Amino acid sequence: MPISNYLIPTLLCVSASILIGCNNDNTNSTTTNTDPAVVDTPTADTDTEQDPPILAVADDECDLDNVQLLDFTPWQRENGYWVGDYTLLGADGTPQVSSRWPYQYDNYQGFIHLEVIGNTIKQRNVFLYPPKKAELCDETTMALGNGICGINGNEKIFSADQKATDCDGNLSGPFESFGMTLDTNTTLIGDDTVLYQVRMPDGGIMQNQLTTLPPNDTRVRTAQGFFNGNPTYASYYRERKVTEAEFFQLLAAARAEYNILETDYCGYDNTNQPSQTTCDDHFGLDLSAE
Repeated sequence: MPISNYLIPTLLCVSASILIGCNNDNTNSTTTNTDPAVVDTPTADTDTEQDPPILAVADDECDLDNVQLLDFTPWQRENGYWVGDYTLLGADGTPQVSSRWPYQYDNYQGFIHLEVIGNTIKQRNVFLYPPKKAELCDETTMALGNGICGINGNEKIFSADQKATDCDGNLSGPFESFGMTLDTNTTLIGDDTVLYQVRMPDGGIMQNQLTTLPPNDTRVRTAQGFFNGNPTYASYYRERKVTEAEFFQLLAAARAEYNILETDYCGYDNTNQPSQTTCDDHFGLDLSAE
């Protein structure tokens, strides 16, 4: 599980899915339990003896602190390391093109670590982009960092955290970007489907992302982006679950394939600004030996 390169698409990244993914260059609507009001049953105005008032019986309150998300099949399937092939389309249905991120969007790669701990989900992504086609580079096209347009690819990171909002496996959490706090909600639909939604501060829909989780360590995510009710992008992510060792081996291979400079590893955030972090800190692991 997010989560593109003009203002609104860059806010998000996944898939997600997830988060979950989230890859929105790509961290679900949720049902929140509320306590039903206790209502007196009215008595009839007659001279006959009436039964005592009956109080509505409320369900036991949901103890959110003790929710174990791994009790739910979708989160069992989502938990772990994912690698995938991604395509991001612009509003006109052709591969996304960005002057602020001069790399290819028609076929790039994503690496997502989704960790389920108790009642929370932690997602840490890095997305790798091939260099822009050399014939599309000119003196006005500047690669970010120390790379060269048409020769070096680049990468950006994305982070998202969500927490259980009920005892049915649904989640929510804030996402901070461009000085805004966006609401994200995740809803489970059976054992093989997850719906992830992002809304603007005014409640307007910004992204709908559907994740399908067959029971074979694969997942497919498609997302639709909106701004003021108008479509802005669409994504198609094909992912497979791997081991931690495979994850970092494949990450190293993709970096070599795209000729990404080591100085750019985990170097940019989802707004195309310097991330001010390292891959070790981003993933919360010691990758020095990887």
